[in-house]
Amino acid sequence: MANFNTHLNYAAIASSLAATALLSAGNIQPITALWLTFLGTIGGLLPDIDSDNSTSMRTLFSLFACVCSFVLICHLYAQVTMLELVLAAVAFYIFIRHSAKSFFEKLTIHRGCCHSLAFIALLSMCIVCMTHYMGYSNATSWLSGLFVAFGGMLHLALDECYSVDLANRKLKSSFGTAMKVISFKNPFISTAQLAAVVALFLIAPPFSSTIDLLSDWHRFQFRPEWLNLQVTSSWLKDVLSSTAGIFRGEVPS
Repeated sequence: MANFNTHLNYAAIASSLAATALLSAGNIQPITALWLTFLGTIGGLLPDIDSDNSTSMRTLFSLFACVCSFVLICHLYAQVTMLELVLAAVAFYIFIRHSAKSFFEKLTIHRGCCHSLAFIALLSMCIVCMTHYMGYSNATSWLSGLFVAFGGMLHLALDECYSVDLANRKLKSSFGTAMKVISFKNPFISTAQLAAVVALFLIAPPFSSTIDLLSDWHRFQFRPEWLNLQVTSSWLKDVLSSTAGIFRGEVPS
């Protein structure tokens, strides 16, 4: 399967291109584009969160611990002293980074329920609802969830591609274990995932504004006007004609 650097680089590049396209169309602001790129990149690492001792798992839990500590600081900074605030943040970080991580490792197996489309959909809907709860617009909330889903599906697709041995023209034993809708080996957890996705979808903000935003591309331009075949050909023809005239001794007007 693809390694950590491959997943990280592909997710970062693909997410940044998608966010740049929305930015070029005038559909989002630069800070939103940066936020979506970050979420898409993280989404590209999430399916490996069940891989014990993997770089993806350590990175994700470190980021999660930092975010949780920051949220704690935002809620306590006006109620406690600086020393108490620092101690609380450090203690919370250590708890999430080590205790919660160890507990999660015992609950999961690699390429189990976390390595499925159902898990990606669940995380995506969690991000949608959390972002909306934080006060962001409906469109931004849904775009946040969609970018997480985009990164996650890219991860699964890469793992499936790496399951094909092109040199020996055969499929590796890992083929078919990455891109799956649910984990049939864990029917109870898979059913709970699907139920949670449906429940979160019912309480999520309306999707209509996001559809309108994603349908509005009238201001989007992929290439500049000067990068036109006819204009370039005409310019090149003029250059060649002028150059030929110089060699013939003609003085350019």
